[in-house]
Amino acid sequence: MPSVQLPSHDDYVSIWYITNSAYGNVGSFDPEKPTVVILHPLFLDSSWLNKHFDDPRLSSEYNLIAFDQRTQGRSQCRPGALHDCYVDAADLASAIQALFLPPAHFLAFECISVNSVLRLTALWPELVLSLTLCNIPPPTELKWVFNAYDELLQLWCYAPDLDSFEHAGNEFATFMTGELPLTDACQQLIAYWEKMTPPAKRLRIVELINILMNVSIYAIFAYLNLISKEI
Repeated sequence: MPSVQLPSHDDYVSIWYITNSAYGNVGSFDPEKPTVVILHPLFLDSSWLNKHFDDPRLSSEYNLIAFDQRTQGRSQCRPGALHDCYVDAADLASAIQALFLPPAHFLAFECISVNSVLRLTALWPELVLSLTLCNIPPPTELKWVFNAYDELLQLWCYAPDLDSFEHAGNEFATFMTGELPLTDACQQLIAYWEKMTPPAKRLRIVELINILMNVSIYAIFAYLNLISKEI
């Protein structure tokens, strides 16, 4: 599957995407069909949207494309001091324009995707035909949610061994789904996190949670340095 390169003088990002076209790129889209852009849920990537791509009600009627957010999945980026949902909205707009996509319908899941596409709509309304938003976040999270993110961040990023990381994954899966005991789907979540976002990739994890908590990345580096000293 292809990606879109979005270089600039002080930033770099490669946005990975998937499509439902025969050759996996936008060049084989049917020009007679409308386009739907699907934005993945929090802490996941476009690979978790396979059921949407396999649904004939969508795949037979629309050109489907899904982008990995810059700190998720196979997308790559340089850590940025200004990364927030406006940056993710700009990534979307730049990728859409680079691929010469027509105005599209958007299906967004959970907080970062929803906030990003709302900003996209405000700044580039000519790119948006309609919005379908799932699990819309509040304007600001409750304090206990921020505390939970902070605790889970430490468990996730600084797990000393696999058992500790799986414990963090269990806690995070419970936090996200509210399901106990953990279902097979939750176990798949944990296996995905072990592969895609292990502690060695902690900067990607922290940068993602930074968007949720709206913390400057300079504070993130200070936080990582402090925790490393404590360990």
